[in-house]
Amino acid sequence: MPDVDPAVAVDVDVESAAGAGPVEEALAAARALLRGNPYGFLTTLGAAARRDASGQVAYDGAVPHARLVQHLAVTDDLTVWIGTSPRSRKVADLAANPDSRVAYAVEDRAAFAYLSISATVTVVDDERERAAKWEEGLAAFFPAGPLGDDFVLLRLDPRRLELMDFSRRLHPDPFGLVPVVVERRAGIWTAAPPDRAP
Repeated sequence: MPDVDPAVAVDVDVESAAGAGPVEEALAAARALLRGNPYGFLTTLGAAARRDASGQVAYDGAVPHARLVQHLAVTDDLTVWIGTSPRSRKVADLAANPDSRVAYAVEDRAAFAYLSISATVTVVDDERERAAKWEEGLAAFFPAGPLGDDFVLLRLDPRRLELMDFSRRLHPDPFGLVPVVVERRAGIWTAAPPDRAP
């Protein structure tokens, strides 16, 4: 854990280190974490596969599936865009559980910061969006390019953010035990209490 002087640490529920309100400060930190760290773990809800006695694959209940992905863009409203194949396990999980949320988490180890997002997700096949979000490094994975039939986008629309960022002094006391939480309801971001047992 980094050296932090308790006398200068700021409780984000009281005031913001940069002078903006606590919600705005948390959103700015979330944008910076996402834009500065293009890789994160995406978790979807999918079925657990197993082989039955005859060797056939069977599926039992819903279980989380997590994988490391690269996000391609982050808009000012914190929409996160991820490229994938329409035949990927991610897309299959979303098709099987269309009303479920996904979780996406990024870390900036040097800043001792992390962000965890709970989001609704949409598979986007629009050619203009695919071309706009395309990065040349993706050609190794999607040789037909942004308009090929093996490339779609996942649009993550955040509903809840949990974060800590010691470089921005966003860490409610006691240090590191609870995250700063903001939630979006009816398009408005507001502070929310962290999930924590009393």
